[in-house]
Amino acid sequence: FDKFKKTVNVSQRKIYTTNLVFSLHYRITFWFLLACAVLVGSREFIKEHINCISEGYLKNVINTYCFFSTTFTVLKHHNSSNNLQNNAHPGVGPYIVGHEPIIRHAYYQWVPFVLVLQGLMFYLPYFIWKYVENGRLKAIVQAMITSPLIATEESVIKGNKIESEELRNKKIMLMKEMYLTFSRFRVNRDWARSLVFCETLNVVNLILQVILVNIFLQGKFLHLGTEWMKDSNDVLDMVFPKVTKCTFRKYGASGSLQIHDTICVMSLNIINEKLYCILWFWFFALFIVTCIGLIWRLLTFLLHSSSPAFNKWIWGELSPGPALKTQDILVVTRKLCFSDWLFLYYLGKNINGAMFRKIVTNISESLQDTSPVLKQENYVLLKPTPSPSTSHKDDESFC
Repeated sequence: FDKFKKTVNVSQRKIYTTNLVFSLHYRITFWFLLACAVLVGSREFIKEHINCISEGYLKNVINTYCFFSTTFTVLKHHNSSNNLQNNAHPGVGPYIVGHEPIIRHAYYQWVPFVLVLQGLMFYLPYFIWKYVENGRLKAIVQAMITSPLIATEESVIKGNKIESEELRNKKIMLMKEMYLTFSRFRVNRDWARSLVFCETLNVVNLILQVILVNIFLQGKFLHLGTEWMKDSNDVLDMVFPKVTKCTFRKYGASGSLQIHDTICVMSLNIINEKLYCILWFWFFALFIVTCIGLIWRLLTFLLHSSSPAFNKWIWGELSPGPALKTQDILVVTRKLCFSDWLFLYYLGKNINGAMFRKIVTNISESLQDTSPVLKQENYVLLKPTPSPSTSHKDDESFC
């Protein structure tokens, strides 16, 4: 009975207004970055994050100073052959102050804050989309909440309502009328444009994220993955050194300047190097998948009104079972602009296949109506009237 109850009760069904590619940004990447921020932040500000070699009474002072100021490594000591022969650690060794270049490392204290900022930026396109979408698709679907089972007359079985076929047909007609009303007032146009805009914004945001992290890591992130695959030690030791140098100055009892040249163990960089390597490969894969998603969106725009086979295939995925009539597909796809088509597609993702087929059939019958009012008000784009204020042809095809 529990399985039957879950099948009948569709009132809690999730409404899908995005695709898998979109969810990789606002769901997977967003939560991954926040989890990394919590992990790094907990170790950075709660546990031991830096340990500098110094005299006992100065240890805590130097540890705090070197963490909140900057540590550094010497550029010439990052040379691989030089490291093996003369230095115990990459980038650590003697140097002439002011004459030999050094690399300062100040990013580590900002890592958790930057990760939180990145997570929020990945969520931003979805936040904009939900604000603009404003539950329009949900309004139609909830008006159609229905049991997948029907009976000749309305009845109740163990507290679960089984609708009559007449009631279901009324709901289907209601959904069709709501859909056509949305089309008449161009609601679908803004809905589809906003969705495509936010999908494009995902790509723009991803590129900005790569630029941001590259600046944050002093220009080393862009080629981090490829350099790591070539030589895993050099690039990681330069960007995320495990041992660094730090200079602490203080005054002695007589007022003379005392300089403490110490080395610090950066235990936090063991996590940072793995985190940013994972991010590099994830951003690379996410960029490819997102571009494929945009190419798919472009293909749907080009094929939605010109390829019956494409529509038969894609709508067949939405409504498994008896295939839609070719005539209905031709009428709907050729008389609806892309924004209406896309809205109808997402509508089909959120209702059962049998209901979707009936809705498409009813919309097809309405579109074949010879009433001039219907054609003029709902589907003026079939015969656009040129005027100085009208959109261009590509805008008309999108609606």
